[in-house]
Amino acid sequence: MRRLALMTAALMLAACGGGGSGTSPATSNTPPTTAPTTATSPVQINLGDDPADRLMAVNVTVNAVALHRADGQSVTMLSSPRPMELMHLMGTVAPLAVTNVPHGMYTGATMTFGAATVMHMDPATGQPLQRQVAGPMTSHVTFSSPLVVGATPMVVNFDMNMWASVGIDSAGNVSMSPALTAHHNAAVANSQHHEQGGLHGLVGVVGGTGTNAFTLSMMQGLSGIPLTTHSGTHYEGTGGQHGMGAGQIVSVDASLQPDGTWVASHVQSHMASGGAMSGGVIATVTGTPPTQLVLVMHDGASGGMMASGLAGTTTVNIGDSTTFAIDALNVDLANLPFTPRFDRANVSAGQRVEALSTSQWMQGGGMHGMTGGGTLTATSVRLAQQGLRGTVSGYTPSGSEATFVLTVPADSAFAKLTGKTSVTVYQRATTLLTGAANVSIGSVVQARGLLFNDAGALRLVATRVRS
Repeated sequence: MRRLALMTAALMLAACGGGGSGTSPATSNTPPTTAPTTATSPVQINLGDDPADRLMAVNVTVNAVALHRADGQSVTMLSSPRPMELMHLMGTVAPLAVTNVPHGMYTGATMTFGAATVMHMDPATGQPLQRQVAGPMTSHVTFSSPLVVGATPMVVNFDMNMWASVGIDSAGNVSMSPALTAHHNAAVANSQHHEQGGLHGLVGVVGGTGTNAFTLSMMQGLSGIPLTTHSGTHYEGTGGQHGMGAGQIVSVDASLQPDGTWVASHVQSHMASGGAMSGGVIATVTGTPPTQLVLVMHDGASGGMMASGLAGTTTVNIGDSTTFAIDALNVDLANLPFTPRFDRANVSAGQRVEALSTSQWMQGGGMHGMTGGGTLTATSVRLAQQGLRGTVSGYTPSGSEATFVLTVPADSAFAKLTGKTSVTVYQRATTLLTGAANVSIGSVVQARGLLFNDAGALRLVATRVRS
């Protein structure tokens, strides 16, 4: 009996691992187990606007973005708040986030916003007004067709319908309820178009640099972007990667790679370390010749510049030593029926420009007591691309090109600034057409490009037309 008890105890002890730590014996032939891995691919989130004519600038804080899976799970795309000024994105979008997303089917998204600053044109006085809108605000979007994330990088483009999102009462008070639409597509290899997963003309400050690599920090949208360079990267204004340094202001074109990284195809230096850039639409021009411009601020780059300056104003002092230039990258200015010029003699209200300085942007001095104001003494002023929305008339095709007249609403901010309601648009062979297959008389379109003041006649050379 005692022997039977001892045998039973021995068997029980063996079943429990010998009374040790509970691990399997070293002689076990059981193969080790590994946790299953989830395949992921990069998804780029972009944000743009479908404009409202009275709005001059809208600076929103995007607090969070999430994609919703068909099985009810959610994937966080953005968790740290990022500012975005929307009105300079008419006819285009800008990158907000890129995240490696688990493969699967996604049916919609949620975007949460914090506070917003809105600048609009008062129709009674013709003067800009600035209003603050409190957050939080939330918008839910259901995709018209599911977003399928597989082996190919994907892009989700969100448009905020500003007509439906922003309300302005008779007293000029502003309310906001973001109304978003979205469409998605596969990223296109080596494309610099934002809608196709690329980066184009993004202006920021160089952070760290390394061998064939640097980071770009921007005031709004996607920031801290790691970029790789290669032998085919084109440099303008700098001798190459070795000529770049922290604090330098540059613009970048790059394409998204399958692993979620970017390769830079073009890097243009705008200002050395210690300088500043403020970009926006000219609200007023003072002096003959001009000695001062006031910009409705859409973008900026400087070590001391805050995102709270967006949708504020920048006073730009100009003088005899200030140079003027046209940012003609990817804009076909050849063989036009007028001479495209931009200088101190023809700079005008309504044009979008970037003012660059060797010194810092000085906070304070907002127009009419507005918040977020600043002052800059310009070393150079560059004509930049902008968007206009209006109705097409006089459409005249000529081979792969065309011209037409774009008529904007009489109460629009653009009409109030310029005193004009019509702009002649030049559609070039390289102009990107999106939306409807053809531009036609009577259609409402967004035209984006460079706006010139040709002896009082306004002419826009279009890089994009969206209908």
